[in-house]
Amino acid sequence: MNFDRDEDIMKTFNLKNSIFQFLNRRGKTLLKVFAVVVLIYFFYWEVHCMIFKQNNVVCIYIQGRLANAMFQEAFVYSFAKERDGTEVVFGSENPLVNIFTLEGLNWKYDRSYSCSCYSKFEDKWDCGFDDVFERLMPPVQVNGYFQSWKYLKGHEEGIRRMFTFQPHIRNKAKDQLHTIVESFKDKGVSDKTVLVGIHIRRGDYIKKKHFVEFGYNVAPDVYIHNAIKFYQVRYSDVLFIVCGNDIAWAREVMKSYERVHFVEGNSPSQDMALLTRTHHTIMTVGTFGWWIGWLTNGTTVYYKHTYREGTDFMAQFHGSTQEHFLPNWIGLE
Repeated sequence: MNFDRDEDIMKTFNLKNSIFQFLNRRGKTLLKVFAVVVLIYFFYWEVHCMIFKQNNVVCIYIQGRLANAMFQEAFVYSFAKERDGTEVVFGSENPLVNIFTLEGLNWKYDRSYSCSCYSKFEDKWDCGFDDVFERLMPPVQVNGYFQSWKYLKGHEEGIRRMFTFQPHIRNKAKDQLHTIVESFKDKGVSDKTVLVGIHIRRGDYIKKKHFVEFGYNVAPDVYIHNAIKFYQVRYSDVLFIVCGNDIAWAREVMKSYERVHFVEGNSPSQDMALLTRTHHTIMTVGTFGWWIGWLTNGTTVYYKHTYREGTDFMAQFHGSTQEHFLPNWIGLE
């Protein structure tokens, strides 16, 4: 016989019996203690909200990286401006504070943890316009990506001021652009040359499974050629400046063009600052290119098929891309 095994079984059995006996004796007491703790927590939170709750604030927890954060901060800027005196409260870190001046944005961090005291509203479509937010009044907590030009309407000038790059980023972009233009002098480029910024978004959209399954598309090489041709037909003197997350692919696609400069080694904010100093924009897909086009404020060309039909990503556009891309932007195949 295996006495050691039998002894182990008895120990396990005795342990289980001890636990059951303890719960039978103490279970009701523990339940009462748990109920008291819950009541104390809720009482504490009610008192906390009574003390720290403010009447004229909009709270937001920023999600995502640079371009996603820009949409959210542009939204709360517009929301606050349309409700005079409303203060923006960030429940999370503000990722844009070291990139842009944020001039005109009346904001602070939620040091008192009061954001959870307010009713929470989430957008129905991340890339469409939800008119529910037009009727909301502070205090309120908002959540979403708010990636529609309609949320910005009427506040474009103020948002452009808010998204003025910090001096160290702005000055580096200015010097970088000057160096690029100078390097093409032997090809006839001058201060009068029309500059077109191209942003390439591929990388994570084709390598990361969740992006692919969600329904993201990437622009094919034929779109790049059509977009370049669009500007070459309109301007006889044009230089293209390319940034993005797949420069190797871009070099291969655009190797037959003489007046193209490829930028590598910049941070994302430096890429954006550089391309917004050009005159016009070719974006492929993604919010990063969207903001380059919006801030540049020239002619913007975008890839028409930003999502795959029947996917979850398509559902985020409220039926079409009309609420995402500006009406005067030009979609190409």
